[in-house]
Amino acid sequence: MKNIYFVAVLVVAFSFTACTHEAVRFDLANACVGENDGKYVTTSGYLDPSVSIFCSNIGGGPVRCGLDLIAKKGDKRVMGADIQKGSSADEIEELPSGYKDSDVKIHDNSGAILNLADKVTITGKLSVVLGSTCFMTVDKIEK
Repeated sequence: MKNIYFVAVLVVAFSFTACTHEAVRFDLANACVGENDGKYVTTSGYLDPSVSIFCSNIGGGPVRCGLDLIAKKGDKRVMGADIQKGSSADEIEELPSGYKDSDVKIHDNSGAILNLADKVTITGKLSVVLGSTCFMTVDKIEK
């Protein structure tokens, strides 16, 4: 009987370790290349609501809101960052109609609200469409 419990504990422990992702770190300028499409990556920059934030659940799944990720303030978009809508860790709160930058509330991995002036490190699955767009489905946001 003890052997059955031991085997069950091993199976559960292995299941948890098999589900963890090891992110590949890239400099933001070098992340959006074709061979990185579909990879689980991490990179750093500034989240910028600049022109607008579009939230949707196109294709099903949770509602995600897209922001730009830029290398430094005033730069153009390098990649998109699609962040799940909500009020918990690694999420963006629902925006009011006609929002201002001060209305944008993004929670980091500890649940704290970020200042848009903070440089962040984001981790998630990268999607690259060469000559068109590059965006990350964000799982983790660190300050």
